[in-house]
Amino acid sequence: MVALLGMVVLIAAPAVTEMGKNQTLEIAARNLAFDMRKSQQKAITAGWTQTIEFRDHLNEYRLKDGKTGDYIKVDYPEGIYVCANNFPGTGSLRTLSFTRSGAPNQGGTLALENSTGKILYIILTPATGRVRVSEQPPDNW
Repeated sequence: MVALLGMVVLIAAPAVTEMGKNQTLEIAARNLAFDMRKSQQKAITAGWTQTIEFRDHLNEYRLKDGKTGDYIKVDYPEGIYVCANNFPGTGSLRTLSFTRSGAPNQGGTLALENSTGKILYIILTPATGRVRVSEQPPDNW
């Protein structure tokens, strides 16, 4: 009986580990999408341009307040990495800005990947400013 239980645990452990990594990826993607929406809403309500700086080489992004210039640094969870980012910028520093009307400076997609190779795409539509998380890349990817 104990041997049988041990075999079940041995078989199930990798699946549980992968499920945990996928959940961490989902949380990271949803948090980034939430921060994008929050920056957009703050631009509208405060009347100041809000900027997100993606620092892919540091595995983080920073929310910049347009009025004070203050930054809030957000690290991606351990094991989560940016595998692609087509927001405008140079090198490993990419930016996304929302004007006081809530309009983004440009649309784009950022792809996050976990250690199992699963990828989630955080997609910002340029015309509407809609932010969504998807397992599929956008059509123009």
